[in-house]
Formats: sequence, structure tokens, C-alpha cells
Amino acid sequence: MVDAFQILGIERQLFQSDDLLRAAFREAGKRVHPDAGGGEGEFASLREALAVLSSPSRRLRHWLELRGTPVEVRGSIENTLMDLFSEVGAVTQRAESLIRRREEAKSALVRAMLESETQHCREAVEGAISQLEVRIAGECSAFADYEAAADLDLAAASKTARNLAFLEKWRVGLRSAYSRLV
Repeated sequence: MVDAFQILGIERQLFQSDDLLRAAFREAGKRVHPDAGGGEGEFASLREALAVLSSPSRRLRHWLELRGTPVEVRGSIENTLMDLFSEVGAVTQRAESLIRRREEAKSALVRAMLESETQHCREAVEGAISQLEVRIAGECSAFADYEAAADLDLAAASKTARNLAFLEKWRVGLRSAYSRLV
């Protein structure tokens, strides 16, 4: 199994800041980039390692797999996440509907009339993204416990990985909608 932590030259820890990951990628890239004498395959592995470790859910699954602990990716998520999904889904639907209306607008006047609604929608999307960020940080707060545990609670770690995967997916969708609202 490929060790993404080793490829990036960082410690095998669950908490990794974005700044540390980017710095490790740049440093390793100096050695393995094709322009620096490395090969395409090495650089592709480096990019994949960064992708794995940049995602908290993928990082947790990878960390568990490196420990020889099988991860259960199927299963339920917390009920509070289902409630949050209802809110995220409503904001996403509102944004997608507005994006379609903006794309179908035939005149500058119609687009201008939609600007106030667009601003309110952007604010709602930003608020939903903030809620997701808070939940992601909350889920990641369990990382220290997982690392310190002598006897890891695999069910809890698997649930955290599932919750994070959903939260990250929803965040990507909202960020995409936001970029199309700008």
C-alpha cells in the first residue's frame, strides 16, 4: 500500500494543516517534478498523495488502512447531519434555480433585476458553507482521540469518516454553486 504521508515527507498524523500540506507538496515537488529530473509517475503519485491528505475523510481512511484497520465505508450518518442536509439541500436548490434563471435571462435588464436575489442567495450559500466548515472541524476534533487510543473504536472512526465524506461532498457542491453565482 502506498503511504501518502511518506510520499509527502510528513509525519503520519491525522491533523495536518493546509499550509503544511502545501509546503510539503512544494518541497517534494522540487525533487520529483519532471522538470527537476523526476518522472511523470512520481509526480502523479505526489499529486494523489496531496489529494488524499487534503481531504479529512480520505486522510482518516488512509491513516486507518495504513494501521491495518479495515474501514467500513457503508452505513448511516448522524441524524443531526440529516437535518443539516435538509438545510444544505434547500440552499443548493435555491442557488441552482437562480443560476438557471440567470442563464436563461435574455436581457441585461432581467439579469440586473435578479442581482438583489443573487446577493441574498450568495449570502445563504456562504452561511451554509460556514455551517459545514464548523461541522467538519467538529468531526476532525476526534482525530486526537483516535491517534491517542490504545484500542481504537473502529465503529466511531468509520462513522467519522462517513460523516466527513458527506460534509465534504456538500461543501464542494455549495462552493461550485457559489462560484457560478459570482
